[in-house]
Amino acid sequence: MASRSGLALSSAFATILATQAVAQSESAPLSAIPWLSESLDQPQPTAEPPATPAKPIGRITVRSLDETLPDASGLEKAEAFGLPPDLWSGSDPERLAELIATMPAQQLPAMQRLFHTLMIAETRDPPVGDGSLLRARVDALLGTAALADARSLIERTGTTSPDMFRRWFDIALLTGTEDRGCATLDASPELSPSYEARVFCLARVGRWTTAALTLETATALGRIDMQSRDLLARFLDPELFEGEPDLPLPEPITPLDYRLLEGIGERVPTQDLPLAFAHSDLRHVIGWKAQIVASERLVRDGAIDSKDLLTIYTTRRPSASGGAWDRVAAIQALDIAINAGDTKSVARALTHCAPLMEENGLEAALAHMMALRLSRLALDGSAAQTAYELALVSNSGAAFLPPDDSIEMPPHLQFASAVALDRLSEASPPDSRSAILAEVLLSGEVPVETKDMMRNGRVGEALLLALHDLASGTETDPDDIARALNVLIAGGQETVARHAALQFILLDQRA
Repeated sequence: MASRSGLALSSAFATILATQAVAQSESAPLSAIPWLSESLDQPQPTAEPPATPAKPIGRITVRSLDETLPDASGLEKAEAFGLPPDLWSGSDPERLAELIATMPAQQLPAMQRLFHTLMIAETRDPPVGDGSLLRARVDALLGTAALADARSLIERTGTTSPDMFRRWFDIALLTGTEDRGCATLDASPELSPSYEARVFCLARVGRWTTAALTLETATALGRIDMQSRDLLARFLDPELFEGEPDLPLPEPITPLDYRLLEGIGERVPTQDLPLAFAHSDLRHVIGWKAQIVASERLVRDGAIDSKDLLTIYTTRRPSASGGAWDRVAAIQALDIAINAGDTKSVARALTHCAPLMEENGLEAALAHMMALRLSRLALDGSAAQTAYELALVSNSGAAFLPPDDSIEMPPHLQFASAVALDRLSEASPPDSRSAILAEVLLSGEVPVETKDMMRNGRVGEALLLALHDLASGTETDPDDIARALNVLIAGGQETVARHAALQFILLDQRA
């Protein structure tokens, strides 16, 4: 933090510390994201009660024919994902928002990807609502730490809405682009920044005295709570509080709290915070090991691409051993061996690397990083078997080619190969779960109620219900698997259903 020497802050802070602040009486609208910063001012209660409303009439909606409704906005057309353009048209927007907000964390990578796809799809004729569907989708992207796509979706619809700006500003705080966020806030007269955000942004541009006076004013007016006041005071002049005990941590910690705590040298480990905060550890000012741990956490939950993890892994040579350093060294050895085309070195490196990644829940990440590259090499023995399993898990092009005759094929791998090659009629399921998967993929039987949903513009709702059923991953009840995969197939997602089946088979073997 820049030096504050020479700034006449002591008087202002003395006034602040002598004044008792009171909590704001108005709370923000309920959000599925409990850790959003209060970056915008909340309306103050008025002395006069509102007038009694007249008897309500039916909602009248007027819009131009070429207008895109916010709830329809997306990053790519639904058709590009094999989804119908009227994905949500027949559903109740409040019901959709509830299904999205209560979605459990997905365990299977194929399901993580499908949920993300539904959140970013651009649709046509969404149900008429107040933007709650868009807000729920943005919050889902924030909750799953897909911050880049959340930012793009907000920017596509505009940041002038207070609800959307708060989310956009927090993304800026978490990704190290807070100066852009502050500049946008300053240039948007229709937005009323909270005192916390004003003080933070004034400090970011070096206006320390103005920031201190703003904090003093907020305290005198009772517009800032005591905990925020103390944190901002230390942020503006940490030397004034040297030797004082650390402040109690806010609950919950917001992105603005996190950056303020970081600014006074009381940085909170992101492992103890919601997943989105892990992006803060990807900034260039953060140490390499923290970047590695954060990247692994994010890729495990499908928040970043595996190639981003590979980039972090191969940044430099590890200087220590144990834990994350062993995984870095193993990935680097495999990467170098593949690039050199040395099959013996690849076999050794793969045999060492695969178990390390598997025991840390990173087998799917390894598959997406290396499967296609491994498929171009003439491996044999256990290395060839591992490479083929990784191809099936990743659903890469190699998964759709018959396995080499030299590969040892235990029953579960034979069945997985039959799923990938669409030869289930010739396969022998090795267990009861595999038998259910075979029946679903062969019959394609769709429940009557699902057919009705599909016919009435409720495909997206049906897919969300299926995702709820599959959220437990390899621990999912077989009957739930059957019902949910049938829905995916009926909703035009047969490739996704087949990919999920492969992960049920192969990742369950590793569990």
